[in-house]
Amino acid sequence: MSEPSDAELARRLGSRDRAERERAFASLFQRHGRKSLDLAWRVLGDGGLAADAVQEAFLTVYRKGPRFEARAQFSSWLYRVVLNQSIDMRRRERRHRSVSLSDLTRATRGEDVSSSSDLAADPPSPNPSPETTALGVERARLVRVAIDRLSPKLAAVVVLRYPEGRSYEEIGEILGLPPGTVRSRLNRAHAALREILGDRLDDAS
Repeated sequence: MSEPSDAELARRLGSRDRAERERAFASLFQRHGRKSLDLAWRVLGDGGLAADAVQEAFLTVYRKGPRFEARAQFSSWLYRVVLNQSIDMRRRERRHRSVSLSDLTRATRGEDVSSSSDLAADPPSPNPSPETTALGVERARLVRVAIDRLSPKLAAVVVLRYPEGRSYEEIGEILGLPPGTVRSRLNRAHAALREILGDRLDDAS
C-alpha cells in the first residue's frame, strides 16, 4: 500500500476523526519538520527561535491545511509559511537587539562575535569532518552578520538559495515570485553582501 501524498495528508487535517487528524499531522511533520527547522535556523540564527517559528508554522498548517490547493507542491506552500513566520519573528527580535557596527567589523576581520550578537552556526551535519565544521562555523559567522544587515526580502532569497542551491524557479514557487524577480533580488543581495564583507564573501560562499 502506497503512502498518502502530502496533499492527501493535508486534506485529512480537516477530518472529523481526531485520531486521523493527528496521524496526518504527525506524518507531515515527520516528512518536513527537519527541513523546516533548517530553513528557520538560517533566517533566525538561533535554535530556540527556529523551533518556535516552526511550531507556529505547523500550527498554521494544522488550521489551514484542509484548504490547501494541490495546484502547487505542499512543501513549497509549507516553506513559505515557515519563511514568513521566521521573518516576522526576526523583525520582532531586531526591535530588541541589533548587530552593532563594532560586531560587524570584528566579524569581517574573522573575530568571534557569537557572544555579543547571539549568532548560531548552521545545524550540524551527521559526523562532519573538522574541516567541514570549521568552514560551517566561518560561513555562519560571516553570512549571518551580513544577512542581519539585509532587508527581509533580500534575506529570504539568500536563505532559500544557499546552501541547497534551489533554482530560481523553485525559489519563485515558494515566494510566489517570477524567476526574473528572484534573480534580481539575488543580484541585489550579493551586491549588498559584497559591500559588507568585501573579499571575505568568497570565503563564505
